[in-house]
Amino acid sequence: MVAWIVSLRRRRLRRFLIITAALGLGGCGATTEWVSHAIVQPARKGVGAHVPDDLAARTFVLPDKVEMRVWEARPNELPKAAILVLHGVADSKASQVETLRFLARRGVYAMAPDFRAHGDSGGKFATYGYLEKKDLTSLRRAVEKEFPGIRVGLWGTSYGGAVALQAMGADKEFDFGIIESTFADLREVARDQVTMRTTLPVSGLGPYFINAAGRMASFDPGEVAPEKAIENVHVPVLHLHGEADPLIPISQGWRIASHANKGPNYHFVPIAHGGHYNLREGDPATYEREVNGFLDRMVDGKRD
Repeated sequence: MVAWIVSLRRRRLRRFLIITAALGLGGCGATTEWVSHAIVQPARKGVGAHVPDDLAARTFVLPDKVEMRVWEARPNELPKAAILVLHGVADSKASQVETLRFLARRGVYAMAPDFRAHGDSGGKFATYGYLEKKDLTSLRRAVEKEFPGIRVGLWGTSYGGAVALQAMGADKEFDFGIIESTFADLREVARDQVTMRTTLPVSGLGPYFINAAGRMASFDPGEVAPEKAIENVHVPVLHLHGEADPLIPISQGWRIASHANKGPNYHFVPIAHGGHYNLREGDPATYEREVNGFLDRMVDGKRD
């Protein structure tokens, strides 16, 4: 998700776009810098959050020396599988506590990291998966070193879902993934966010600011395309998206689905009445049936 667009109310965004259009893109360097910072340096949540008594905190040093802070939940027995639980933009591991507990009760070793430039982790810029996909490979290797032979999956929501798809597309050693409410292409979703919120002919502002943010953070937004990444994913994926998502329309989910490898390994599930946050609440019965059934197969080896 494009953080600066989400954070602005519709009236403020419309006024902002009118002013920006009037000034002309070539003469608004200060505006461009402000918006670019907001995209790649989203507000940090969960900084210094108390570690729940039933969880543990760890720190991993990534190859580029960035420190990644994580919380983990361990089952009482030897874990059947491991899952990395991935938060959304401008969020943190602190929002994933109940998912960590749920997975541990199922016999899964569960780890929730703060992405770089989020929460308590280091890193100056968020890159929407460009760098983060490699960070997940580092965590996978650490988990596999501790639990040799374990199956490692990803469970990502929104921003986390986009990172998860890119990670699975680049790293064939991930074994499965649950993806919720994510975008198909970073530039396209930026354009959609602008056109959804104003009738002005300024749809180019979304990609313009995303490109400027990419230059600031030294990454190519054109390479942040989960719909392309999924073409290289051949492991089981459960993909869910809310039909009433006001932030990332379900059309983005269908775009990803259109690029997925057809067959039994990929399953796209529209959630009736589902919004962007708390997707389960849109249709609890369908959501729980799909998630629990997928985990039964991935974790416990059960068949339908």
